[in-house]
Amino acid sequence: MAKRQKPPTLSPEERIKSFEEVEGVYLPHQAIAEAARCLFCNDAPCVKECPAGIDIAKFIRRIKTKDFRSAIRTIRESNVLAGVCARVCPTEKLCEKPCSATNIVEPANIAALQRFVTDLEMKEGIKLPKKAAPTGKKVAVIGSGPAGLAAAAELAKSGHGVTIFEAKSLPGGVLTWGIPPYRLPKDVVMAEIDPIKQLGVEIKTDTPIDEKFNIDTLFDQGFDAIFIATGVEKPYFVRMPGEDLEGVYSALELLSQVNVHYSKPSSGKFPLRIGKKALVIGGGNVAMDAACSLLRLGAEEVHVVCLESFEEMPAFPSEIEFAKEEGIVFHPRSKPLRIIGDENSRVKGFEGVGIRWKEPNNFSPSNAIPIEGTEFSLEVETVIEAIGQGPDPSLAPILSGIKTKGRGLIVVDEETRMTSREGVFAGGDIVNGGDTVVQAIAEGKKAAEGIINYLKSKGEK
Repeated sequence: MAKRQKPPTLSPEERIKSFEEVEGVYLPHQAIAEAARCLFCNDAPCVKECPAGIDIAKFIRRIKTKDFRSAIRTIRESNVLAGVCARVCPTEKLCEKPCSATNIVEPANIAALQRFVTDLEMKEGIKLPKKAAPTGKKVAVIGSGPAGLAAAAELAKSGHGVTIFEAKSLPGGVLTWGIPPYRLPKDVVMAEIDPIKQLGVEIKTDTPIDEKFNIDTLFDQGFDAIFIATGVEKPYFVRMPGEDLEGVYSALELLSQVNVHYSKPSSGKFPLRIGKKALVIGGGNVAMDAACSLLRLGAEEVHVVCLESFEEMPAFPSEIEFAKEEGIVFHPRSKPLRIIGDENSRVKGFEGVGIRWKEPNNFSPSNAIPIEGTEFSLEVETVIEAIGQGPDPSLAPILSGIKTKGRGLIVVDEETRMTSREGVFAGGDIVNGGDTVVQAIAEGKKAAEGIINYLKSKGEK
């Protein structure tokens, strides 16, 4: 079997100099050669592992026969944000993991093949899916992240009127504000949102849902159903001494500013204080994005401190390897103790300690036992905390009467995605607590199906 085709990729030395997209796109002959590596299984395991439900074997077969337009049509039938997912999907943990070719050689590069055809389509203009006749029903979607966009597209295709209410100035949610441009250029996000708007979906930005403009208001305005897809945007902090010093930020704050500053030409100074030595606390994908972004912002030395070992870290292995290639210094199985400040209340150092687990497979801070004699200190000027996030407490008023769990995640019926309040549905991170983009898309589609069936049942009564 032929070797896996590798798309053009910037070297670590090149890529840390800017926020330019790291991985390029196949040339046609490379895509055709890579597609030819697929075994085209009758019961393709890759299809079963795609949360969005793309018929992967079918679209790869189309590429092999040079029918690129049919390939993209196959993808778009299941995923309206296919170009986004081609860049940010953890294919090594999803569709590529069960690939039958894995037992022979490397699996087919599904993400690169999907990107090849979606990029071709973007150059020619994304084709709109077919739209059913208007039903006269209206649905409000709260939040324009991947779950909200996916649900809105499915509802619009079914003939329902859809309005998305977005609190921020641009749509896209985490796609726009939370993923750095070197992984996901914002022109790709906007290119895939435009066709959704052309389906008739109205997106009202700078329109937060609050006590005055809430779920009751939306029902009073004539909406027949509501889908909540607000995501999780409240960062968690370690709660250790020194967090109030200048130079301490959440990863969401850092990445949001990166996207504002570097997704379009900017002549101004980056608004956050980034020193020559920086540190990130956390072991997830967001922590890896923050660490690699700090390098691109001018930090000469970046450390990552996390409770987990490399094998235990929640970040995808490819993201960890990416950070290692760029020179990020890791301190696994380490617990933050305090951030040290100077006489001007600015960060000048950090102290941590090595840990062991009291109980196996419980990776919470309360289960971490400091190991005597492993204390360490680092000279740093910037500290980024990336230990997770939860629902924004400001959502509490609009969630009144809706059942939640834990720190405010919405409880839904697994089959219909309806909340405890009739006509109100939810999906994405506000339900699952934080998962992949493609999982949010899957939940948005599932919720749209539930809403369509709900509205149909109401019409039959």
